[in-house]
Amino acid sequence: MTPPPDVDGDLSPLLKGYADRRRALESATVNKVTEAADAGRVLAMAGDLLRRTQALGDSLRDATLAIDRCENQAIAAYVDSIDAEAERKKLVRGLDDAFEALIADEDEADERVLYTESAEAALASRDALASVRASLVLASLDTTKLDGKLQTIDADLKKKARVLVGLNAKRRREAEALDPAEREAAWWFSARSQCDFLISLYRPDPVPNAGQVTQPHNAAHLAVCEACQRDVEASSLAYTPQHVTASSLWRRQHGHATGDEIAFMDSHAKGCKDCQRALDAAAQAEE
Repeated sequence: MTPPPDVDGDLSPLLKGYADRRRALESATVNKVTEAADAGRVLAMAGDLLRRTQALGDSLRDATLAIDRCENQAIAAYVDSIDAEAERKKLVRGLDDAFEALIADEDEADERVLYTESAEAALASRDALASVRASLVLASLDTTKLDGKLQTIDADLKKKARVLVGLNAKRRREAEALDPAEREAAWWFSARSQCDFLISLYRPDPVPNAGQVTQPHNAAHLAVCEACQRDVEASSLAYTPQHVTASSLWRRQHGHATGDEIAFMDSHAKGCKDCQRALDAAAQAEE
């Protein structure tokens, strides 16, 4: 059994949000659910309750009744509609944004808030898919197709979870709300969630009122955390984003980008319309 995480702050507001799903779930299933998008929403809410029974109380009856209101055809259509590549791109962008929030300077407080909110939304979206799967299991429905999509979404991303350490306080609260059997699988909340030590390596100068992390960064953690030890021993902690980031655009505009950064941006933008638009906008601003 995975031990409970060290949690910062009061869990009550978080748990109230999940408890409110009971009422939302009841409202969403007054009538038979026949549309794919509606079925996906019901499955996610029901699964949220199923994965948090210790914190919220037994929800088996509520979840079962709600899922039974969904037509199997609507459930199958929803699973078919999940675009694994789009969901992966969303999660990758979330990692990029979490890293941007982590390294933001004190005078970039507004940008840090935006990056943090974007990253947390991406993690919540991934968690919702885990809840969908929990609902399918409860309904004894085949999860093979969804499992394949989840593997595509997650591939090789867990090992990059160290860039999420700036969100650790929120992630620890989310992990604590989950049942113990769910925590390890929910890597987006649990992986490296105790590794606040890393923040001092990415951001040597503390940012006042950053609001994300309250646990001390001390040698005691490094002494027992093999993952942090490997990171410290590595030649560089630099995180290579999979998209063009705001900070790299700024460095390019001001002549501080390295040749490798510029080459990555130009090469990546050839196959990414969003990043090409960002480069074009930056170029127009210089004219």
